Amino acid sequence: MSFLLAYDAALTPSIRITRISTPEEINADMLAFWNGQGGKTWVTRQTHTDTTLAPATEALVAFAAPSFGEHVLDIGCGCGGPTLEVARAVGNSGRISALDISGPMLAEGKERAKAAGITNISWLQADPAVTDLDKYDLLISAFGTMFFGDPVGAFANIRRAANPEARMALVCWRSLTENPWIEVPMNAVASHLPPRAKPAPHAPGMFAFADPERVTEVLGKSGWTPPQFTKLDLELDIAAGRGLEEAVIQLTQIGAVNSWLRNQPEEIVSAAIASLRDAFAPYLDGNTVSLPGAMWLISSAPE
Repeated sequence: MSFLLAYDAALTPSIRITRISTPEEINADMLAFWNGQGGKTWVTRQTHTDTTLAPATEALVAFAAPSFGEHVLDIGCGCGGPTLEVARAVGNSGRISALDISGPMLAEGKERAKAAGITNISWLQADPAVTDLDKYDLLISAFGTMFFGDPVGAFANIRRAANPEARMALVCWRSLTENPWIEVPMNAVASHLPPRAKPAPHAPGMFAFADPERVTEVLGKSGWTPPQFTKLDLELDIAAGRGLEEAVIQLTQIGAVNSWLRNQPEEIVSAAIASLRDAFAPYLDGNTVSLPGAMWLISSAPE
């Protein structure tokens, strides 16, 4: 199986692939990014990101409803924002296997857990698509399941470790046009940059799970019941309460705009940043810059 990929960081953090790529090549690119400077930069910006996404984390934990004593599998745990909240909910008699491919982000998660006195998390640098996983009662993921090179194979592997009564709770992005928090800054810098390549349908990346029919197909082929979709619409403060300049810094250091501006001449970057400031100004309210974000909460269970 292969994918025709022609996508940029609006669809994945910083990877631009413009040829036929195998799942193995896609996964290798992901590994290189998240364990290199990209992963380190995300760690640096993670406190800001956690603040922005706090409403989504809260919604996911409530949706997943972890119970005392459960074993939880957290896919794409990153620096552990939702992981720590779920760890508290399952208590010392429960446990979490927190998986990510990013060594820098896992190291940050471990430090956060240590500082909080949380000891029921196993932090594992592993690819859940191919790794033998411990049995679990609850699968959660906050924006971590959209980047698999072979999503059917990945979810089939995850399915094999599910206990008979296990359940799944995911949060992922809906379409770009439903997410002004990222569409507004992308449009703001677009006039200064070459046109973006049109993304291939269902290519791995940020919006790969935006289409419910696609998600239903992937999960159905990998041994899961037909998923249920709940819309989650939130205002996301991309300034994290720190003002307009901090919003500009965040969007130009990680994510789609950062990738699009990378390696551009200084005068283009400066012009794009000026346009960002202008685009964010209407949304500025004190120290917040809040724009709408649109997500799916997805539930399923092993067949």
